[in-house]
Amino acid sequence: MIRYVVAFLGLVLSIVAAEAGTQPVEIGYVESLDHKADAYSIRNGDTARKAAILAPILSGDVIRVLDPSAKMTIRLVDRPDAVVLSAANGETPIEAKPPEKSFWSGLLTWTGTSVEVFDDEQRQQVSASIRGDDAKELRAPLLATPQTIATGRRALAIGWLSPKVVQIRILSKSGKVIASGKGVGGLWTSPAVDWKAGNYRIEIAASGEKVTQTMQAVAPAKLPALPEALEAPGIPAPLKAASTGAWLASQDPRYLLEALQNVAPDAGTSRPARLLTIAFIQGKRPAPP
Repeated sequence: MIRYVVAFLGLVLSIVAAEAGTQPVEIGYVESLDHKADAYSIRNGDTARKAAILAPILSGDVIRVLDPSAKMTIRLVDRPDAVVLSAANGETPIEAKPPEKSFWSGLLTWTGTSVEVFDDEQRQQVSASIRGDDAKELRAPLLATPQTIATGRRALAIGWLSPKVVQIRILSKSGKVIASGKGVGGLWTSPAVDWKAGNYRIEIAASGEKVTQTMQAVAPAKLPALPEALEAPGIPAPLKAASTGAWLASQDPRYLLEALQNVAPDAGTSRPARLLTIAFIQGKRPAPP
């Protein structure tokens, strides 16, 4: 009798394992959409899902761009470059080598939801800018509160809102200039500096105005420990950087500058990184997960 029970249980486990093996797994994600969700179709068998920025792409997905003027950009785990889809591609089965282990988590879903909020806000702001809403006074909400960064050798990105051209200096506690330069367009990156533990001062000046804020460099271990979900192997680098920046910014306003360092390098090539870069420069943070 025991032998038959064991055999039956083995059969059940085999069926469960087989079914689990047929479940769709993430093979990438949506990096950007230039139209509203109804301009796209994502289906997996008989199941349809809403198109959204940072939504996972699953094995077996078929994507169709419905609007002739729309495009969707996706990133797949087995290739370094983004893939751009348009109506000309028709119904496109998405194929990629699945990761050895699923890496998608609730934290990545939270990142997508947070970025989607900033996406909506940014589109509204662009419309306002087109109508002529362009402030000239010196504004740097990123530096509204003292900032904390990690020590180590690296360039430091600093952002401001207006005006277009500013002068930036970073000074040590004793007043020695550590890095300086002319910032243009809202984002300036310093030369590589070996940031030692201690206190610094950031100055942004333009047209007789100046914004000054303190910055403390601490050992990386003194920053909030990243959630285990962000340590999962297989997360595409741009997605991990965006999620790390979003999570860090959500913890406290003093980590906005450190959060910016995670996304600013990809701001020119990744819409999620650009949206987060703009949000952090505006002093905005995602609601904590």
